Amino acid sequence: MRIVSLQPSVTVTLAGLGALDQVVACTRYCKDVCPEIVGGKQIIIEDSWSANSEQIALASPDLVIASVPYRLESLAAILRTGIRVLALAPRSLADVYGDIRTLAALVDGYVAGEKLISGLQDEIAQTREEIGRYPKQRVYCEEWGKPMIASQRWVAELVEAAGGIPVGEPGAQTTAAAVAAEDPQVVLAAWCGAGDRVPLQKLGLRERWGETTAIRERRVYCVADELFNTPAHTLVGGLRAIRWALHPDIFRKPLGIRGLGENIAEAITPKQVVAAVIVREGRVLICQRTEEQAFALQWEFPGGKVEPGEDFAAALVRELREELGIEAVVGREIAKVHHEYAEGLAVELHFFLVTNFDGKIENKIFREVRWEERENLDAGSFLEADRNVVRGLMSGELA
Repeated sequence: MRIVSLQPSVTVTLAGLGALDQVVACTRYCKDVCPEIVGGKQIIIEDSWSANSEQIALASPDLVIASVPYRLESLAAILRTGIRVLALAPRSLADVYGDIRTLAALVDGYVAGEKLISGLQDEIAQTREEIGRYPKQRVYCEEWGKPMIASQRWVAELVEAAGGIPVGEPGAQTTAAAVAAEDPQVVLAAWCGAGDRVPLQKLGLRERWGETTAIRERRVYCVADELFNTPAHTLVGGLRAIRWALHPDIFRKPLGIRGLGENIAEAITPKQVVAAVIVREGRVLICQRTEEQAFALQWEFPGGKVEPGEDFAAALVRELREELGIEAVVGREIAKVHHEYAEGLAVELHFFLVTNFDGKIENKIFREVRWEERENLDAGSFLEADRNVVRGLMSGELA
């Protein structure tokens, strides 16, 4: 079977079932949870938010598998092509188990599927047994920081298994004051897309958070994004992080969790990002973020994060291929910007001039892509980190 996977949870589950060879296309985010994708044969496409039906059709799939979060318009476009679609919508651990069984049935991997499920269930049962005599602790888990969104229900269930009482409604937006009113004893932040770079030192500055037990006792932790936000058998890593945070005297510290003031050099090291200033006939290519992305509807230059082991030019070539469908010739670096957003995310952006590329520009992930005259650029509508570069382009100082 030829499968297109639109979410990392699907890809990592198929890999666990020994069926990764049946995945002919997946998203770039799948590489974060399934390293086998890097350098593999899979075509890199858009995810469930912005899936491109024409792009998917080129992979000649027998089945497209999507999972939350969705954009209904994207799914509708895929359905109109006549390609079969399986849409998953897990909310709880029971849903996660059911989805694993569904995928196992598709690839004739029943035994492997039950092994993945039992591995997570056994670890949960063992954890419950080991912490049964200890008092419950109030735990706030966070999926995003601005606006503040509590982690999903399956995370709340893992918290309960580890001897915690979840603070806040799972998956719902909340406020700093509302969380502080419940006085969490432990805070675990796993921001979507932030990897392990949540700025823990800034959380204590939130309204009334300085009064909470978690802040006073410095029990505030960053958990690697994929450990909480990928609903698959790999949630066992999230369970291990939670139980260590609650009971460090019982459990060994796992990979993927960092405490307040711990490894501070890593915490403040900015994410390396490359961006392309594509110029033709005096006009600059600019891209608008979608409504669903962080910093919604702001404009930016195309590009993205540098993967481990990549040099800047290779990373930019890859990003432009994934985002715009072009093969770029990367020119000189025209600017380097270090920027820390109010949300605490630090980035170091490397801007490169691109004047030559092969292929026709396709909008694969953005709300809008357009050519703009330099003098018509509006710096205020761009991401904060891009604004000085925009001003330099407008004045003629850059490029």
